[in-house]
Amino acid sequence: MNDESRKTWPNLVVHLLWLPCALLLVQCAARPSHPTANSTAASTATALSPTATHVRIAPTHSAVSTLPLVATTTPAASFTPSVPSSTPVPSATSTAPADGGPVIVYFRANVDLADPGQDIVLEWQSSGASNALLYALPASGQLPQSGFNVAPSGSYTYSIPGDARNAAEFLLWVQDDAERGASANLCVKLRCPVAWFFSPAPGVCASDLLASNAAQQHFQHGLMLWVEARDLIIVLYDDNTRTVRWEMFMDQWAEGQPESDPAIVPPTGLYQPVRGFGLVWREQPEVRERLGWAVEQEAGFQTLWQTTTLYKYNSIYLRAPDGNVWHLAPERSSWELLEVAGS
Repeated sequence: MNDESRKTWPNLVVHLLWLPCALLLVQCAARPSHPTANSTAASTATALSPTATHVRIAPTHSAVSTLPLVATTTPAASFTPSVPSSTPVPSATSTAPADGGPVIVYFRANVDLADPGQDIVLEWQSSGASNALLYALPASGQLPQSGFNVAPSGSYTYSIPGDARNAAEFLLWVQDDAERGASANLCVKLRCPVAWFFSPAPGVCASDLLASNAAQQHFQHGLMLWVEARDLIIVLYDDNTRTVRWEMFMDQWAEGQPESDPAIVPPTGLYQPVRGFGLVWREQPEVRERLGWAVEQEAGFQTLWQTTTLYKYNSIYLRAPDGNVWHLAPERSSWELLEVAGS
């Protein structure tokens, strides 16, 4: 369908459509995220409960692993959202008004599970309608200002974008000559093209897998992590008395800069962090106060990094030296060390 077939109906239609659309989002959540960073702290927008379990990590020295230092991906369809075998082809019923307006008999897809990049066929039938609009909802779930002008009953072949994740969502609106309308929603689940690097895995699709050099250093009250491929330093706090449980900073240290401050003398048996860790620790008073002194020297390892692919409020998953996984919850609300099978 060409651009001339796109039609925009009055704003009243948009407002009427928003309620069923919002209900659909609750049933079929799938939103990609775009983390951002600033010059001093980069906070990834993610959102799990602030009460998520926190497991303190015992200070250990770990040898560098033999993981490859290149990003890898897994074969397509390696993870599929949980769908019972008896699940019918996705279909939706109408939210027709009680004033005798048009009715959507059905709104369905020809498949119950699809792949990103796949063509699917949407089918619908209505009665009493003279016009219809079909909307492909964006990942944000917001209703577009325009949709495709389609027949009151018919079909449409839709190409799912290759970068779509978790679900493809649609909304059908029909209207009669008296401007009475009805709407129906449809959600088609998508297979995940990339597998998680650990198990048990989250119930949503994973981002591409990133492998990186990394380092860690334990402190009296937490932990610092460095991820070279992201140029980031992550601070995990042991205390759970504050809203911010972890923070993320750009690594501002460069070769040629002082590695430490000789005027800062740690107590016996403790250490002043150096290089990138030391720069954050010295220049961020709250970080220094909350972490305390280092209890060991920093140690290098190789890590794997993935995130969830929701529209916003995403979690970060980072492989630890012992094979377990740090889970950094959304909005810096909490973190935990997940015990991974076989680690």
